[in-house]
Amino acid sequence: MSDFRQHLCWSPLTAGHTINTEAVSPSRAVFFATHAPLRIRRRHPEGRVDARTTEVTEKQVRQDFLERPTANGVLLMPVVGESGAGKSHLVRWVHEKTPDTPTRSVIYLPKTSTSLRAVVRTLLDKPDIDSPELAQLRADVDRMSTELDQAALERRLINELSEAVSTADPKPGIARMLAGPHRLAAVLLDPYIRDYLLQPGKLIPRLAAALLSDQHDGLNDRPTHFTVDDLPLDVADINLASDKARQVLGHLYGKPELQVAAAEILTEQLPAAVTAAWNIGGGRLQEAMLEVRRQYARQGKELLLLIEDFVVLQGVQRDLLDALIEVGVREGRTVLAPVRTLMAVTPGYFGRLAETVLTRAKAATPYIYDLDIAFDVSERGQAEVAAFVGRYLNAARVGRERLEEAGVGAGAEAPNQCEDCPYKQPCHSTFGVSTEGHGLYPFNRHALRRAIHARPAHNSPDSFNPRAVIGEVIRPVLVEHAEALAAGTFPDARFREDYPTATWSGETFLYGAIKTQIDELDPTGSERRQTFLEFWGDAPEELVNLSPDLHHAFGINLLDLAERSDRIIRGPQRPPAGRSTAGRAAPHPSGVDALPARVRKMVDDLENWQGGGGQLLQGTALELRTIIKQAVVSQCAWIEPVMAEPLAAQVEKAWPSRSIVVSIEDAEGEGMVGTSDAPIKFKRSPRNATFFQQLLLAANGATAGNAGAIRRLHRIASRHQRDLQRAVLRARSFSDEDLVAAMRASLLGAVLAGRAWPDMASPALLDAVLDDGASWKRSDVDGCVAPWVALWEAHRAARRELVARLRESVGYRRGTRGDVRIVDAARAMPMLARAAEEWAWRPDRLPEWVAKEAVAGFAKFADLVEAQAARLCEDVADIRRGLPAGVSGSDTVAAVEQALDDALREGLGPDDLTAFRALVEAARHCDWRRVDRLERHLNQIESQADADVRYRATLRLVTAYRGDDLRVIRQFLTTSDAWLTQQLATAQRRAGGSGAIAAVRVQDFLRRWGTLGGGAR
Repeated sequence: MSDFRQHLCWSPLTAGHTINTEAVSPSRAVFFATHAPLRIRRRHPEGRVDARTTEVTEKQVRQDFLERPTANGVLLMPVVGESGAGKSHLVRWVHEKTPDTPTRSVIYLPKTSTSLRAVVRTLLDKPDIDSPELAQLRADVDRMSTELDQAALERRLINELSEAVSTADPKPGIARMLAGPHRLAAVLLDPYIRDYLLQPGKLIPRLAAALLSDQHDGLNDRPTHFTVDDLPLDVADINLASDKARQVLGHLYGKPELQVAAAEILTEQLPAAVTAAWNIGGGRLQEAMLEVRRQYARQGKELLLLIEDFVVLQGVQRDLLDALIEVGVREGRTVLAPVRTLMAVTPGYFGRLAETVLTRAKAATPYIYDLDIAFDVSERGQAEVAAFVGRYLNAARVGRERLEEAGVGAGAEAPNQCEDCPYKQPCHSTFGVSTEGHGLYPFNRHALRRAIHARPAHNSPDSFNPRAVIGEVIRPVLVEHAEALAAGTFPDARFREDYPTATWSGETFLYGAIKTQIDELDPTGSERRQTFLEFWGDAPEELVNLSPDLHHAFGINLLDLAERSDRIIRGPQRPPAGRSTAGRAAPHPSGVDALPARVRKMVDDLENWQGGGGQLLQGTALELRTIIKQAVVSQCAWIEPVMAEPLAAQVEKAWPSRSIVVSIEDAEGEGMVGTSDAPIKFKRSPRNATFFQQLLLAANGATAGNAGAIRRLHRIASRHQRDLQRAVLRARSFSDEDLVAAMRASLLGAVLAGRAWPDMASPALLDAVLDDGASWKRSDVDGCVAPWVALWEAHRAARRELVARLRESVGYRRGTRGDVRIVDAARAMPMLARAAEEWAWRPDRLPEWVAKEAVAGFAKFADLVEAQAARLCEDVADIRRGLPAGVSGSDTVAAVEQALDDALREGLGPDDLTAFRALVEAARHCDWRRVDRLERHLNQIESQADADVRYRATLRLVTAYRGDDLRVIRQFLTTSDAWLTQQLATAQRRAGGSGAIAAVRVQDFLRRWGTLGGGAR
């Protein structure tokens, strides 16, 4: 089989020209070469199952259609099926087998003849009939097709639709609100709403395009009815519409049932609008068709009308059906030729017709032919699918020209390309063959079934849509994937994208553990081998090699599996409701069955998540997020940055077991705000599914064989500790910005206590900021202005909690209890430096844990600094009145002591001698040099021009000058001056004797006191 490697037994160009998705597109030869028997059921028109419900063949349909007696000259047989089910194929097959004869005339209306001109021409252009009326109708239709462009037809359709709606009989119920010329009809005529209805892609423009030109292969079907989405319910600005239109739309917005009624009214009146817009209303087509029947009656012929898609009669269907079901035998005489109509229609459209047009044609419709029949998974069903596909594969290999040369269009058998192929035997044995001898290469039956189920048109496990199989499976693989097959890269990523595993239909997928093994053994070709095993190997339960010939054909090497003993985690893959998994019974591995049912279910959920394409269920996702989140928390040392270990509630708030922390692709709970920024993210992959399964097993005691997953979890926990800590910092408002603001609050509180000032050494400043102030006492309270003292007392009451949280933010403690023992100075110092850049309060966004009482009144902090400086100025001024510059404080104290001794000898001592002596003693121990330094600093501040420099200097001044010296000196001087002044007056009142002598002595002392500068005079 060496030469069969990457072999193409077809030309992609020839295949593309030969295979078409529409029944009317292929040549007659291709049509017959690819024709496969359809599954057709004859049933009651209303869907009831009775004796007439039976499965029939195409030949039986044709025979019944041609030979069944007509009722009064009329027979109407609908062929019903979803789009692509084969309706058009059946109608064309009947047409190809039913030529004109001397006794019958066949009118064949293909589905591509969607233009109204083509419809009318097909119906009326018969060489054996003619009349002036028919010629005039044909001429009118031709003229309208020439004169009307799409824009003009769109406007006429809107106008005529409005007219038809305005004159239509009111429908019962809520729809009555829309009847008449001033309701729904007025909305259609509103210029602003008209522009909305004529936007590209809306129903009216699509319908106009279909009426003007024929449909080409691959285009969408003609629109047949209005839906709620076609209503102008989302116009940009309703105020631009007229009052009438706004009123009607206002009713529509809030009433879904009224919206449905509006769509139904427009749909019912659409045919009348089409005929009126084309100027063929008033029953002109009906009369023309009756004339055709009259002429054929005179010729002794019957009329066969074959309609591939009843939608092409949009607008003329009522006139046409009225003519087709008109009784042809009157008073025993045939006045209208018998007419047999075979028409293809979708179930939805047929249902809508049954309520209107076809209610008058029931007598002519004994039953319908239904092509919506499920293909079961039995051997017969699979054989029929293989036969259908085999015919198209063979036609693609042979090509249209050879099929025509072989006379297939004339009834000859199509040649089988496989018969002369040198690789027939190995190819058929490896890939399979249909019952008619057509090889399935490059498919086998597994790959074919899976590819068919993968396409959206197959919306149930047993459905078979011929058009979808041709256009979405056979043709793309032969044409678009041929290059990859020849290059040795098939099945590639594009194939995987085009044909996802259809788990909803019961298709299984490779287990995650198998995919993980493939990743390890074949890293460069992993995805290709996975697709190969899943499609051509039908997703085996163990990692295996398929047939060597199959591997060789695609150029995929065999794996060496001799040494593999990996543990596979298996779970029953979840099928759709009511459907098995195609016989797969995959037991759990040893030990898993002993786990709780809840855990086994989560293991199964993960298997379906990695391979089934669905969401990971919420309970499983939550369990995994919790395990991973807790691993990070348990391993966190809280040292990057150093911080006190938070309480469990704080961790849960900051690092919840949700997708904003651990994001799992396509898991329930994803998509919430913040998920995209989750620090830990897992893609949907077999490796991650296996990892998750092993975590679940390990978390429930099954640790054997799961060491690798535990090590990976440890690495994840180590890598994301900093993410956890950052989240906790944010949740606890411990970010750098929060801490800078809180440190500034603590810093200014320390200033109020006289414990901190600008240009203070950083370690001492940090000590002050992290000190709760419980032991702080101000000895100079009497020297502070009252608001300063009040602000300090208010701050001190809340400072303890403020500092405690600051310590937690930059400190470390063992466990969640106990005091902070270590401070991370490396982190704290830069933030402290930022806090100390400004020594005034500004309205920073404080973290919520800073009590308002801690900063209440701080907005006036700068004003208090100025007030306290003014108080110092007053103190210096008072002192200088009793102690001029240059006078010694010690000399002053000594002079007062001498005066006191002299006064006491003359009986002129102070009233409270003890208190006065204590004051003198206190003054003796004061640092009188402070007065000079304070005065000098005040003068320097006063001369400073820079406001910021002046403020910081003032702050240093009012904080550094603390203690009782200034107060004592000031009190000593003022008290001494007052006593001496009083005693002079007393001495002067004495006359003679000792009193006169005392007066002289006191006056002498006062002269000496004045010399010292202590006196007021």
